[in-house]
Amino acid sequence: MDDDSDFDDEQLESPHSSQSGSVVGILDGTLDDPKRHARAQHNALERRRRDNIKDMYISLKDASRAVILRRAIEVIEEKQQQRADLKADCDRLRSEMAELEREVYA
Repeated sequence: MDDDSDFDDEQLESPHSSQSGSVVGILDGTLDDPKRHARAQHNALERRRRDNIKDMYISLKDASRAVILRRAIEVIEEKQQQRADLKADCDRLRSEMAELEREVYA
């Protein structure tokens, strides 16, 4: 992902700390400009998102094919069960609606 349009951490340095202003500035109130505050918050969230994606790739890389396939089967079975439950709900609601229509027109 290209972050050329984002503020660099160096641009947001707090005079009170060697940490980036994106975190420290938010906590100690040194970021007065709402746009800078919003950008710093966005950058922090985006950094966490990228770290999370990286961690997921690492865990996927470390997992064996058997583990991945087993988990895929579990997810498919869960989705099939959810679909069956939703279909049953839909059928029940259609039946209930038909009964109510019969009562209204009777």
